Amino acid sequence: MSYIHQLFQLQKLDTEIDEKKKRLGEVLKAQKEPPALLAMRKRAETAAIELQKWQTNHQDLTLEVGSLSTKAKNSEDRLYSGKVTNPKELADLQQEIEALARRKAVLEDAIVEALVMVEEAEKEKTAADSELETAVTQWEAQSGHLKTEQNELALNLHKLMQTRKTRAATIDAAALREYDELRQQRNGLAVAGLRVNMCLGCQTTVSANKVREVDEGHKVYCGGCGRLLAAV
Repeated sequence: MSYIHQLFQLQKLDTEIDEKKKRLGEVLKAQKEPPALLAMRKRAETAAIELQKWQTNHQDLTLEVGSLSTKAKNSEDRLYSGKVTNPKELADLQQEIEALARRKAVLEDAIVEALVMVEEAEKEKTAADSELETAVTQWEAQSGHLKTEQNELALNLHKLMQTRKTRAATIDAAALREYDELRQQRNGLAVAGLRVNMCLGCQTTVSANKVREVDEGHKVYCGGCGRLLAAV
């Protein structure tokens, strides 16, 4: 087997490796969650935050109302205990009780509003969670085959790389260096097949003399793309 033919076999192997690497990249990218699913996750997160906010607000208001009720009761107990006889102090107690009652009324209205908001936030969170769960289930079902393909590609690439290493070891070092340089310069294709009199790398017609030299196993470069030519 001529070294040109060896390089051509290596080229076919490298082309297959490149294709599988490209496909693996596509498969990995395709497994990323789509924008629609990300938007659903965002909605569910926002709904959870909103519900927590209103639950906390409702709890804080309820605690404040409880505190005001305690203060009002203490003031009323003192007002009607008979222990306070100073008219000004009695008037101050009465004003305090009235102020606490007004503040309590405002807070109770806010509690009702907060409770309504909690109920609405609970409905939104339930709807968002349900929609997200359904979407995730569908996405996992759709992307399951991609994970399988990813594993298969990774395994095949490992085998191909091992095969390449073995084949490259049998090729002359200088020839291999030139091959690698051409691969970098010619978009991954260093050796092009020659079918009859056409370069399969650039579709250029090759002269009869060059065709004969290729058939004889000599090193011949395509005049169109500069790649090494190998008979197929």
